[in-house]
Amino acid sequence: MWMLRATVILAIAPGGLFAQVPERLPDDPLFTNQIASYADSGTYAALRRSARAGLDTFRVARGVTPDLPHAWAIATGSARVIVAVLDDGFFYNHEDIAGNVWHNPGETGVDRAGVRKETNGVDDDGNGYVDDVIGWDFAFDDPDPDPYVFDGMNRDRIQPYWHSISALGIIGAEGDNGIGVAGINWHVSLMLLKIGAQGGRMGADDSAGVRRAARAIRYAVDNGARVINWSGFVQVRDTAELAPLRDAVSYAALRGVLLVTGAGNDGKDLDDDGNCLYPQCFDFANQIRVAQVAFDGSLYRYTVGGQQRGSNYGVRRVELGAIGEQFTTGLLNGQSTYELSNGTSSAGPVVAGIAALVLAVRPELNAVQLKDVLIRSATRLPDLQGKLRSGGVVNAYRALRLAGQR
Repeated sequence: MWMLRATVILAIAPGGLFAQVPERLPDDPLFTNQIASYADSGTYAALRRSARAGLDTFRVARGVTPDLPHAWAIATGSARVIVAVLDDGFFYNHEDIAGNVWHNPGETGVDRAGVRKETNGVDDDGNGYVDDVIGWDFAFDDPDPDPYVFDGMNRDRIQPYWHSISALGIIGAEGDNGIGVAGINWHVSLMLLKIGAQGGRMGADDSAGVRRAARAIRYAVDNGARVINWSGFVQVRDTAELAPLRDAVSYAALRGVLLVTGAGNDGKDLDDDGNCLYPQCFDFANQIRVAQVAFDGSLYRYTVGGQQRGSNYGVRRVELGAIGEQFTTGLLNGQSTYELSNGTSSAGPVVAGIAALVLAVRPELNAVQLKDVLIRSATRLPDLQGKLRSGGVVNAYRALRLAGQR
């Protein structure tokens, strides 16, 4: 059962940033490992994988995390808010995800003949998709967005894929249910839109990926999504080939739907057109591009093969930062598990999840208004000045407080 406390939680020292504000804590047994959700500042010990014994040490700078315990004292989410997730395929039976998966009201229940709409082979809601109960598989054009994908180029290369599982858990692992971890939204509706592999090979024609993503975005808008999370991109730069995707993002913008994408992990400045990814380098008012921030408050960086890599950035094209190292839902040998995720593919869902949390209390906000709340409530950090438009990281508590003042 959740608790309200006026003191700080776990390893947070008294006198922390919001020490005197009540906190709401879930009973999920692995929540103590979710330091990216609750830490104020200091040194913390946490698991990297629930299936592996032994704790690792993490040093956290003040103001880097989104202060979810205080945000949860205001709101814990709502099943009325639909977040569409575009990804490679989904392990939607995960024990901490299944309860928050969207169910299309037009394709549930029984039809006039007494047959279950979920499997009657009829487009009951007239949206152009038959039996689309939890979303759609735009890779194989069927109603089951399962975790089996092809590589975008070769339909014979079929494999199970794991990429989406962390995004689902970050946005909406069911909270306070005595199982696993707590998502940013304890309750939310996760619409599952499978678009196949992310990016494709460098220099390869990914026009099919463009069309799949464009169809998925339009589906999300037409079926009630308020936020779209896409932790990926297409490997296309040609203006003509990108037209369907550009038109789809514009379609979402006109209908007030927010599109959240990870900025990418090449360590490059997206303000330089030569480094552009798409849809990240479109410039629509309903877009938020998210950089990965390390626990010390700097842009996340690492070295591989003697080359520095890490989060992309851009004071014009990347609005916000978020911690990408999130202890969340995982997948091991086809079974539900929990582990530390990484990359802007995990940072983006933090912002998408907080956007949904704000909509739970202010459902009338459109994409531009919601984006404004998230940017203006960001916690400014010295190392992010001149790197991101906001110069800071997303903060759920401050966003909810600001949204309440609008």
